[in-house]
Amino acid sequence: MKRKIALGPGAASLILIVVLLSLSMLSMLMQIGSRNDYNLASRAAQMTAKVYELSSDAERRLAKLDTVLVRLQKETQDNDEYLELLEANLPEGFEILGDEVTWKDPLGNRTLTCTIRILPPGEETRTEWVAHKLVVEEPEEEFE
Repeated sequence: MKRKIALGPGAASLILIVVLLSLSMLSMLMQIGSRNDYNLASRAAQMTAKVYELSSDAERRLAKLDTVLVRLQKETQDNDEYLELLEANLPEGFEILGDEVTWKDPLGNRTLTCTIRILPPGEETRTEWVAHKLVVEEPEEEFE
């Protein structure tokens, strides 16, 4: 016994509607996913740009400090006197503790804290990096 299955015009239309709805849903999901990926990539690019901006500001401030160090090295070769002169001539925004100089560069909710060690006068390099730390302050959430 052979059975004959007959599909009428309604069944073919129903299959076509199901396929079209499935493809429409998949395309909507792909669009939502790609929009989310774009937003995430955009935020990552903005954050990276801010970090590079902070880093370049830190290098500019280090160059400003370096001009002071070059001038002071011409005045003395004694390390203790050199550090005392540096403390007296330290540009605004810099803090000195012993032979380490620290400064902070804020940008929005991010703060870059930089610390360098002042090397004795007469050496080829005048400073060396000790710390270059980026801190992101998250806003506090209020719980009720």
